[in-house]
Amino acid sequence: MRFPTLLRRAIAASALLALMTACTSELEAKMTPEESRQVFITEAKAIIQAVFPGADPLVVVQVRDAPCGGPVGTDFSSVESMINVHSDARDEKLDPDHVFKQVIEVLKQQGWKINYTKDRIAGAEREGVGGISAGVGDSPVGINIGGDTECVENPEK
Repeated sequence: MRFPTLLRRAIAASALLALMTACTSELEAKMTPEESRQVFITEAKAIIQAVFPGADPLVVVQVRDAPCGGPVGTDFSSVESMINVHSDARDEKLDPDHVFKQVIEVLKQQGWKINYTKDRIAGAEREGVGGISAGVGDSPVGINIGGDTECVENPEK
C-alpha cells in the first residue's frame, strides 16, 4: 500500500519540477517593448503581404509604451504600444468582400484566434503578438490593421 503513495509523490514532484522549469524558461523569454512592437509589425505586414503579394505596408506607431498593467491600466510597470499598418491593393478592380475573405483565411492559417467579424472588420488575437482589428476598405481596396502589442514588462520600471 505504501508504494502507490510514494509513486504518487514522485510523480507530483516531477510535475512540479517540470512546471517550475517551464515558468523559468517563460520568464527568460519575455520581450522588451521594442521587441513586442517589431513582432506586431512583422505579423501585420505578413498578413497584408499574404493577401497583396509585393505590398509595402505603411506602419505608424500611434502610441508607444502606454500602461497596460495594474489597476485600470495605470501601472507603468507593464506597457503596450498601439500600431497601425495599412496597404492598398495595386489592382483597384478587386472585390473588397473577396479580399476580406482572404484576410480571414490568412488570419486562421497564421494561428490568430478570431473574436468577431462584422462589416469587413475582424477582431483577432494571438499570444505573443497582441490584439488586432483587421478591416478591408471599399475603394481603393485596402487592408488596415490596427491594434495593441502584447502587454510586456517595462524595463525602465
